[in-house]
Amino acid sequence: MERFNDAISTFEHASDRARQMVNLFDALSALRRQDPANDDALRSAYFQAVSSFDFFAHELAAIEAQHRFKEGLKTRNITLPMEIMTIQDPEARVTAAESQIRQANSYKAFVDPAKLAEMLSCYCPTPWQKIVDRMNQGKEAPDRRTAEQIKGQLKSIWKRRNQIAHEADVNPTLAGIRLWPIDKPDTELTISFILEVGEQLPHVISDFFPDNAPEEAVDIFG
Repeated sequence: MERFNDAISTFEHASDRARQMVNLFDALSALRRQDPANDDALRSAYFQAVSSFDFFAHELAAIEAQHRFKEGLKTRNITLPMEIMTIQDPEARVTAAESQIRQANSYKAFVDPAKLAEMLSCYCPTPWQKIVDRMNQGKEAPDRRTAEQIKGQLKSIWKRRNQIAHEADVNPTLAGIRLWPIDKPDTELTISFILEVGEQLPHVISDFFPDNAPEEAVDIFG
């Protein structure tokens, strides 16, 4: 899976930046205790972690699409305009196809569990089951999580990120003069969870359809 190395490095670097923002919160809290503005460092960390996951998923989709187009491997539910399909030069055709995939996905938020599954299912069967199996691997029964638990946690994180990004994290009560509370433990758990889910994605998206896959799983340039 060397094709994902750059994307993985970028994702890990972005996750580390989120952790650094938590460290900034600690430093600010030591300098000016109880200052509400300190919490903005946590909001930045939260936003950074979630945005890095979304960027990572977008990159994986484009990279895997390019790989499969080049190798003539099966995908599902991916359609390309005829003007791309009829490009004669193979390299130009693959480049145009990758650009089309990026454009088609550009408005989608892959932190949404449903959108993530929709994207991953273009490349492999039962993506969420694969994510869950990998996340539960080596864990004792009490520590294992169901697909619904993991998806529910991711969806909750996605909604909170939208509060921060699109609503300034303002609590609409009291005439909007108070923000929603945020704390360090929850932010650290969010960063760790996002990283844990993200680490599974390269393995899941690269899991090819079997030879007896249904007819809708086709070589897109076939």
